[in-house]
Amino acid sequence: MRKIFLAIATIALITSCSTSRVAQNQKKDIAVSIDLNNVVDDKVNVVVDPQKIKENSVVYQIPAIVPGTYAMSDYGKFISDFKAYDYKGNEMTVVKVDTNSWKIDNATKMDKISYWVEDTFDTKLEHNIYVMAGTNIEKDQNFFLNLPGFVGYFQNKKETPYTISISHPEKLYETTSLINKNTTKTDNTLDVFTASRYDEISDNPIMYAPLNSVSFTVDGIEVTLAVYSPNNIHAAKDMEADLKRMVQAQSNFLKGFKTTNEYNILLYLFDSNIYKWNSFGALEHLSSTTVVYPESYSKELLADGMINGTVSHEFFHIVSPLSVHSEEIHSFDFNSPKMSKHLWMYEGTTEYFANLFQVNQGLISEQDFVNEMKNKISASMRFDDTMPFTDMSKNILEPAYAKNYGNVYQKGALIGMSLDIILREQSNGSYGILNLMKDLSVKYGATKPFKDDEIIDEIIAMTYPAVGDFFKNHVEGKTPIDYNALFDKVGIVNKLQTVDSRYFIDNSNQPFIAVNKDREIYFTKRTNSGLVALGVQENDILKSINGEAFTLQNANAMIVKSFEWKVGDSVTLEVVRGGKTIELKGTIITPKTEQIGLVIEDLPADNPKVILRKAWLKG
Repeated sequence: MRKIFLAIATIALITSCSTSRVAQNQKKDIAVSIDLNNVVDDKVNVVVDPQKIKENSVVYQIPAIVPGTYAMSDYGKFISDFKAYDYKGNEMTVVKVDTNSWKIDNATKMDKISYWVEDTFDTKLEHNIYVMAGTNIEKDQNFFLNLPGFVGYFQNKKETPYTISISHPEKLYETTSLINKNTTKTDNTLDVFTASRYDEISDNPIMYAPLNSVSFTVDGIEVTLAVYSPNNIHAAKDMEADLKRMVQAQSNFLKGFKTTNEYNILLYLFDSNIYKWNSFGALEHLSSTTVVYPESYSKELLADGMINGTVSHEFFHIVSPLSVHSEEIHSFDFNSPKMSKHLWMYEGTTEYFANLFQVNQGLISEQDFVNEMKNKISASMRFDDTMPFTDMSKNILEPAYAKNYGNVYQKGALIGMSLDIILREQSNGSYGILNLMKDLSVKYGATKPFKDDEIIDEIIAMTYPAVGDFFKNHVEGKTPIDYNALFDKVGIVNKLQTVDSRYFIDNSNQPFIAVNKDREIYFTKRTNSGLVALGVQENDILKSINGEAFTLQNANAMIVKSFEWKVGDSVTLEVVRGGKTIELKGTIITPKTEQIGLVIEDLPADNPKVILRKAWLKG
């Protein structure tokens, strides 16, 4: 979920587009109108004209879940005042079937339906929608349209073409990969988008915002970054160089894969004083991504975390699941989903590539890459390391498995790394996981899904028995991966080091704070030089930072804010020690801490371990 596509996908897309145009000539589109000018109680109106209905009854559905997310969203919660009208303008009877479905009988007489949509960003309703999959309605300022939150489909009519007309304030401009009939922009108050089927709507978000965008071309891909910065802190132009550098490196890394001709990045920077979100990130789409990050982040933090981390991950989803995926993904059921067993591929391999390309293309050092893999090993140990990854993936919507979802970005990436080392070893360095995914994309591609229960056997048949053993034991089985044994093959060993840290977590994301039985946050015995310089002692209970209360509810946000501290800044911690409140004052330094790290051995260039490592990382 935090991810571009191929010439085979492009050819398939051209074919499907030409087919859809023929279809549109044969039957009328479902016509949707969204009015962004008339915002009432933070809601906007949507009108859907299905053209002539032949069935006696129809069910209109808003998605309960969308591809790329792994929790039920229930966008129908945000729909109100749902009405249906006949051709004489009379209101018809509507039965709400469930949270996301409405049934209309005597549907042959139905002319249109109408309803109001509330956004998810500032709602008081409880929900499980990731912010990057959410919606924003901010009158005259911003509209963040993940379209499943606004537009649904008639049951059994997902393949019908759509036309979406959006009226909007003149000073707001759209960014999307949907085809817009209003190409001249002589009237910037109305856009008319077309889609060949409902899945195309779901896969193409739209953002309306004041002009703050850049566009550039890399290897035939037109890339657009549109930024909404509510307090005008960040300009897209300031991010252009870092983004272009990243996309060029990814394009080089994916040489031989087929790519899209456009890629749109819709970046919403939120005001941390208004939204106390503890999590944020991005959601992949075929040729675009929605991204949500704190506006308070510096340009450097956005370049490192958002561009080189999150957006690079989304970009690599062009490989999987967009061009290599199972039947469950290809024919996605938005309201009764069947999940695939292969999150190790969709999210894990994608996250691995988002790190591997950087060392492969010289953006980071080999040691930097190894450090990041060590961080993922440490982070993965917070989850159940014996849970079969395929079981977790297949059952990810169930609570017992859902709590392990975060491991797809940790152990999932490490599964990709492990497979890569095994493949390189078995092929004497000539074949890695990138080669494997390229071969799979040729065999399948965007329009041909694989069978969920058969793909691992196919991969084994394409590669080596050792790959089969790895899948059996460590992906389908319960045996934890022996990372030390794998790293030994490429000359990487464990060693105690003094390394740079942050104040509240180390560079492996391991905390220096914990929660006691009274739900208070306290400092642990393990510490760093920054905390020592401030006078922090073991078991001190942390109450506030610079006058702002530090609680379980805002802990993540406060820790993220500490990443922005600069050397020399003043800082005051309020702690409780022995029942007494104490103020600890000081200035920010670069904290140091001791931890076991993975270190590249100093070996001769002709050592077999060095040769295998070079093949692995530089391929």
